Amino acid sequence: MGGTPKQTLYPFNAIFEVSTSGTSSVDIWQIPKGFVMTMVLAKIKTAGTGAGNLTIGDDDAGDGFILAADATAAADTVYGDAVTERGTYIYDATSKAGHVKVYVLATKELKLDCSAALTTEATIDVFVFGYTYSED
Repeated sequence: MGGTPKQTLYPFNAIFEVSTSGTSSVDIWQIPKGFVMTMVLAKIKTAGTGAGNLTIGDDDAGDGFILAADATAAADTVYGDAVTERGTYIYDATSKAGHVKVYVLATKELKLDCSAALTTEATIDVFVFGYTYSED
């Protein structure tokens, strides 16, 4: 017996440019209802100066997508391409498997945090990969 799909998933790929702002959390994007996040990468566009690590996550886990990445690394350094740099939303070190994060409500923000105020703020390109669907 064949079925009829209830919904269609649409690929979503976007790049957001964001700058650190001291130790304040920076909202990158309002994650829409029905979004399935499969991967997040951070590429240093302009290195900050001083010392500080950046993380990328959401309102629930500040490092859910990217663990501590050096905000002062050279331009074009990419974080999240190695599994050891990924947060628990998309990689589980115990099961050695990839995961996805599903947002059933539109109440979360993708966020960037920096562990310390940099002398010069860093600019980062944040690559977001996933799928959207509509329940309507």
